[in-house]
Formats: sequence, C-alpha cells, structure tokens
Amino acid sequence: GGGTEKPQHVCAPMVEASELAFRHLCRKYGTTLCYTPMIHARLFLEDEAYRLDAFGPDDGGEGDRPLIAQFCANDPETFLAAAQLLPPRVDAVDLNLGCPQGIAKRGNYGSFLMDDFALVFRLINTMHHNLGVPITAKIRVFESEEKTLQYAKCVQDAGAQV
Repeated sequence: GGGTEKPQHVCAPMVEASELAFRHLCRKYGTTLCYTPMIHARLFLEDEAYRLDAFGPDDGGEGDRPLIAQFCANDPETFLAAAQLLPPRVDAVDLNLGCPQGIAKRGNYGSFLMDDFALVFRLINTMHHNLGVPITAKIRVFESEEKTLQYAKCVQDAGAQV
C-alpha cells in the first residue's frame, strides 16, 4: 500500500498527462499522491487492449503509490467489476462526476449524471460496500448552493470517503 502518511502534494487526474511516466516525474519532485487518467469502466472491463493501455503491468507498482484510479461510469455493476480488476495495485478508486466534456455527455457519465442523485448514490454505495478500497468522487457544484450541499451529502451518505 501507500503508507499511512497524509499526502501533502497531489497530482490530479489529467487527460493525456497523468500516465505512469509523468507520475514518476511528479513523485521525483515531491508529489505524494497521484491519480491515473480517467478510465472508462465499461471499456476497461470489456476490452483487454484498452485495459492494458489504461493500467499496464507497472501501474500501481513500486514507486507508484499511493495511487488512486479514476473511473467514469454510469452502471454500478460494470463499475464494480472493472474496479475489482485493480486492487491491490491501487489505494482507492475515484468516480469522476465532474467531467463536462462532450464525450461525457455522449456516454452519459461525468457531470451529466449530476441530476440523477439515485444513480450517483448507487454507483458510490455499490463500491463502498463491495470494493475493499476507499471510494472517492470528483464533483462539480450546482448553481444553487443548497442543491450543491444536497449533492455533496448524497455522495457522502453513499460512502465516498474523501
């Protein structure tokens, strides 16, 4: 695992940037916690070539911990099955509920799930009860502070731990 120290410097997930070589470089200069780039849960589960490209044999290995794998997903069972392929090589799994890009809209994931509190709850809660490593979630705020607080409480009540 990644130890029990609290991370001081975090390298957030970045498209086309936070792959293994970049994470090693960041850690060399003091980063203490890294995320993978966003992994598409269904493709990760169903496509071996995609899986090996997204999370190869050296990802989550020595010198690459602590590591959080970030996923996009819209089906709790698919998300769980995909994420179960990773431990013990990750220290947590993150659900990206913040991606606003067109690809997320077409795939119905990321910030396009924000209005479906029930699905968001099921996605996180399924992981919380079945995965064996912590589940976290990246969220966006709503225009309404009240709705944002309701959303954050839903995510927390579902079992998100950071």
